[in-house]
Amino acid sequence: MANNAQIASDVLTAVGGKENVSNVTHCMTRLRFNLKDEGTVKDETISAIEGVIKVVRAGGQVQVVIGTNVDKVYDEVCKLGGFSENHAEDTGQEEKQKEKLTAKGVLNGIMAGISGSVTPVLPVIIAGGIFKMIAVLLGPDNIGLLSEENQIYILCNLVNNAAFYFLPFFVAHSAAKKFNVSPVMAMLLAAIMIHPDMLGIVEAGEAFKVYGLIPMKLVNYTQAVIPVILNTWIMSYIERWVKKIVPDVLRTIGVPVLQMVIMIPLGLCVFGPLCNVIMGWVANGIIWLDNTVGIVAMLLVGSLWVIIIMFGVHMPIMMTLLPVWMEMGFDGIVSPATIASAWAVIGVELAYALRSKGSENKSLGWSCFVTNITANISEPAIYGILLRDKKAMAWNMVGGAAGALTMGILGAKIVLFSGVGLPFLNVIRFGEDAVKGGIGMAVAFAVALAFGLVFGFEGTEKKSRRK
Repeated sequence: MANNAQIASDVLTAVGGKENVSNVTHCMTRLRFNLKDEGTVKDETISAIEGVIKVVRAGGQVQVVIGTNVDKVYDEVCKLGGFSENHAEDTGQEEKQKEKLTAKGVLNGIMAGISGSVTPVLPVIIAGGIFKMIAVLLGPDNIGLLSEENQIYILCNLVNNAAFYFLPFFVAHSAAKKFNVSPVMAMLLAAIMIHPDMLGIVEAGEAFKVYGLIPMKLVNYTQAVIPVILNTWIMSYIERWVKKIVPDVLRTIGVPVLQMVIMIPLGLCVFGPLCNVIMGWVANGIIWLDNTVGIVAMLLVGSLWVIIIMFGVHMPIMMTLLPVWMEMGFDGIVSPATIASAWAVIGVELAYALRSKGSENKSLGWSCFVTNITANISEPAIYGILLRDKKAMAWNMVGGAAGALTMGILGAKIVLFSGVGLPFLNVIRFGEDAVKGGIGMAVAFAVALAFGLVFGFEGTEKKSRRK
C-alpha cells in the first residue's frame, strides 16, 4: 500500500497538477476536486493509482474515493499544491462564470456549492451526534445510568444542542471559503440571523422593518443551512463589487460596512425568507409523501441508495433535506431507508466473505466487512464488490428494499439527525422507534446475507478455477 504522500502526489499529477485545481475539499472517504479543465483528466489513470478505490464524476466535481485515510491524503495534497484548507482561487471562479449556462451546469453548481459548504462541517455534526448518542443510550429513557440531573447527561445534551444551534455559524465559515468571501463577514451575517435578540423579534411576532423601511419576514434561522449558503454565495458577488468601488483610502472601513449595509436587507428580507418558503414547500411535499406513498419512496431509496452514493450526490441530498427534517422533527422516509441500505451492504459483505471462492475474494469480503462495521465506511464494498458483481448489487438492492419496507410498515422514524459512529448504533437515531428501526435493520442485513449465501455471486467460482 502506497503511503499518503505518494497517493497525494500521484493523484495531484493525474488531475493535471496544482495549476488545474480551482478547489479541493474532502468528505469522509473522498477527495473532491473542482478542476479548471476536466477534459484533460482520464479516470482510468486516477483509478490505477495505488491507494485509490474509484473515481466518480458528479456535482461538477472529480471525486477520488480514497477511504478512511482521506484526511491524511488531503493534507498531503494541500502541502504539495500549496493550497490552504478548503482551497479556492479567484481565477477558478471567474472561469466557471464564463461557462455557458445550462440546466445541468446550474444543477451541478448548486450541488457543488452545498457539498463544498457542508462537508467541512461534518465533524461538528458527528461530534454532536456522538455526545447525543451517549445521552440517549445511558439516559433515563434507556439504560438509566444517567439521570436528567446528572452533569454528564446535561453536558452531552449541551454539546449536541450547541452543534446544531450554531450550525449556521459553522456553515457560514465553510461556505465563505467555498465561495471565496471573507469568512468573518459571512459569519457576522449568520450571527445576526441567530442572535437571541433576532429570535426575540421573531418570537414576539410583531412587524419589523430593516432600516425602518424594508419589511422583514419573521423567520427562526437556528439550525439553518441552505439560507446561510445562499446568503454567503450572494455576499461573494457583493464583496467583489464593493471592493471595486470603494477607494483604497477607505477600504478598511468602507468595504465591511458597505458590504453589511447591502447584505442585511438582502439576507433578512429576500434570500433568507425565499429559502424558508421553498423549504416549507419541500417539507409539505415530504409530509405528503410520508402520508400517501411513503413506503414506495422508502422502497426506492432503500434499493437505489448505493447507486446514488456511486454518483457522489448523496451528501448534497442529505444536507439539503437536513434543515427540513430538523424543522419537522423527524424523517420517516430517506434516513430510515438509507440505514436499511447500509445494513444490506453489510449483509452482502459478510455473505461474500463466506460464500465467494478463492482466497482473494474472501479476503476482500472480510476486509470490506470489518472496515464497514468498525469505521462505517462502505465505499470499498460498493466499488470493490457491488459495482463489479451484478448479483452482489442485486442482493443489496433486495435487502435494502426489504429493510426499508419493514421500517415503513412499522412506521419507524428518525429523530436524531447526526451520525452516531458504528453502524449498529444507528438504532439510537430512531428514538422511541428504536425497536421498529432495529427490526428493519435486522431484516435488511438478514435478507441480503441470505440471498448471498443461497444464490452466491457472479464469476467468483470461475476466477477461482483460473488460479
